[in-house]
Amino acid sequence: MKYYTIRNQADEDTAEILLYGDIGDSFWSEGIGAKQFAEDLKKCGKVGNLNIRINSPGGSVFEGLAIYNTLDRHPSQKTVYIDGLAASIASVISMAGDTVVMPKNAIMMIHDPFGMVLGDADDMRKMAEGLDKIKTGLISAYTKKSGLSDKEVSDLMSDETWMTAVEAVEWGFADEVAEPMRMAASLNFDLSAYKKVPKNLFSKKGKNTMDEHEKFEKRNESEKTRTREISTIGKQFNLQEEALDAIQDGTSLEDFRTKVMKHLQSQIVPIGPLDPEYRASYGSLARTGGRQSGPFRSFGEQMISVYNAGIPGGVIDQKLHILNATGIGSSIPSEGGFIVQTDFSTALLDRMNKTAVLAPKCWHVPIGANADGLEMPTIDETSRATGSRWGGVQVYRRAEADTVTAKKPKFGAFELRLEDLMGLCYTTNRQLKDAPSTGAIISRAFEEEFSFVLDNEIVRGTGVGECLGILNSGALVTVLKETGQAADTVLIENIVKMFSRMPARYRKNAFWAINQEIETQLFTMGLVIGMGGSPVFLPGGSISGEPYGSLFARPIIPIEQASALGDRGDIMFLNLDQYCIIEKDGLEATQSIHVRFVYDESCFKFIVRNNGAPLWKSTLTPFKGAQNLSPFVVLEAR
Repeated sequence: MKYYTIRNQADEDTAEILLYGDIGDSFWSEGIGAKQFAEDLKKCGKVGNLNIRINSPGGSVFEGLAIYNTLDRHPSQKTVYIDGLAASIASVISMAGDTVVMPKNAIMMIHDPFGMVLGDADDMRKMAEGLDKIKTGLISAYTKKSGLSDKEVSDLMSDETWMTAVEAVEWGFADEVAEPMRMAASLNFDLSAYKKVPKNLFSKKGKNTMDEHEKFEKRNESEKTRTREISTIGKQFNLQEEALDAIQDGTSLEDFRTKVMKHLQSQIVPIGPLDPEYRASYGSLARTGGRQSGPFRSFGEQMISVYNAGIPGGVIDQKLHILNATGIGSSIPSEGGFIVQTDFSTALLDRMNKTAVLAPKCWHVPIGANADGLEMPTIDETSRATGSRWGGVQVYRRAEADTVTAKKPKFGAFELRLEDLMGLCYTTNRQLKDAPSTGAIISRAFEEEFSFVLDNEIVRGTGVGECLGILNSGALVTVLKETGQAADTVLIENIVKMFSRMPARYRKNAFWAINQEIETQLFTMGLVIGMGGSPVFLPGGSISGEPYGSLFARPIIPIEQASALGDRGDIMFLNLDQYCIIEKDGLEATQSIHVRFVYDESCFKFIVRNNGAPLWKSTLTPFKGAQNLSPFVVLEAR
């Protein structure tokens, strides 16, 4: 990862250099140094102005000096901005500026060079001599800018001098003091090697240098891990140059894995349906373990064949093409997946619906092979008032014939289009050698996660690329909280009013869907009578008896997808006969592009095509009364 950025500005005569972070080579910068800096600067062309922005704790003295000399020789007008901290060798680089600007809250620090050596007395003396020579070179840069004497600069360096903007201008190391700016970036530096770090340089919340050092070490270790793993992947797949670019650009490990897998997938040439003549010769190459015909014996066996078909250089098992023998099409879908064998697909989808809580209670409509959605006429009934029922049908007595007005029902349309619901399931490559356990593990993961997501969309889906949830439906009735009702409570009055907003004809199949925390409210819920009251939910034997599981004889079902206690949707009174789910038979599976190389894991992608929405578009005005009704009733947030 480079510690600098050089770029041309819009006016073409100005370039900007950002020097943020440690100066010089490090474990994770892959050797990018002063030489590369000079080459990158040269690419900007003959610009007249250089804006150099610095926020750095220092770094390699040799690389810093080389950068200083490169900038000092550059013929442009150079303006240096200290955006936070210019310490150690970073302060030397800032001396290359014709004008050095420091905000009032910026800091500059100069000090004697230091180093470590392991050896005898001669080695120690050589190190000391080398440090003295380095100091002489640094003093030259400081005196050229400030006009101070060598002795004055040397004393300031020996004292490890930390300067405010005003002090830096007074000593000649800076030229202008600017308005304060945010210095958050400087808090990320490890300054534990310095002796006189100002206490107020860090947050006012009591953080000390050691705290910052520990945080730096964690970030440092994370960066080393990213670099190491990207390098490993690059070497493994002969993509070293791409890995180096990713390291320098700060690409995340997951993004690089995705990029590599896309590259590898592009090397696989997909083939179409196999004709009988080619299938015979191709079948001898398929990895079928000696079984050249017939359906797969298990879901795990088919998943292993899908895996083998998706790896670079893999061969596609002929049984992935001849699934039409069991009633499924014989081509590879557009995304490179394979249709799961009918008996496995049916079993998985059935278990998914059984594992779900809300989805099985909905009205399910299967979609045929040549359709991508559902369109059906509906009666546009939003009111039960006379003349509005069934969207406008009205019945008269014979005696009223002279006042009869022609009526016809108003029809609406219910439309749903299939959407892809995709899931990723990781498995180790060692696990893939065991077909029974592979099938069992993937089946369990698939059914539980897909059912959870589907239930969640039924409650709160946006309707954009997913199901339209009850909470976002125009047919939702929200019962208001009681005047003065405490936060995060449920009262008997709330329950009664919610029950009364469900159309009577739909109550038979209705149920209460609640967040499990609601139970604490139900068990303590009481009905106030005069100066006293009585519990309304506890069983006859008080708390010693088995808890009730219903309200107004309608079952109570705790679900994970209900909102938190006190939020709208924490308790819902629903009849999901009035919620439609469309689904297309068949489950598509492919080896995903998201393969976790370093961890010896692979990932399967599954696709189910379905969608859902309430059949009601709006609430219903009753024949008599002002309170709108709906099969979807919730309580207002408290």
